[in-house]
Order: sequence, then structure tokens, then C-alpha cells
Amino acid sequence: MSMKQWNVRVERGGEAVHIGQVAETTEALARCAALSRYGVSEDEVEAGGVRPRGEAIYPDEAFEVSPAL
Repeated sequence: MSMKQWNVRVERGGEAVHIGQVAETTEALARCAALSRYGVSEDEVEAGGVRPRGEAIYPDEAFEVSPAL
């Protein structure tokens, strides 16, 4: 299988917001890559080291990946 680009979107305020892309071979691996690159923990949020609702997947957000065109 060849690598593909995947768009990463989070659900914010009832809308899907594009936060970036990852490269992987399958959707499952793209979800893992998205969490690895953009995921933040509750501890990081509480410590204040993360900009509110920036380019990140926050613990309370649903996210999805889809093939980039």
C-alpha cells in the first residue's frame, strides 16, 4: 500500500474544522497519526501550555480523517 494524505477535522460548535493533514496508508493508521500529531491531554490543557481551540484535538472533541483530494 502506498502512503496517502488524510485531512484531519474536529467537531467544534456543530461544524467540522480542518486542523491539518497526516500521511498514512489506511484510515485506522491515519487516526492514530492524527492523535499523535494533534492530540492533547487534559493535563496539557489544565497546565495552560496549549492555546484554546487551536490546531489540536482536545479530549472532549470528536475528530475524523478523510482522504485528501
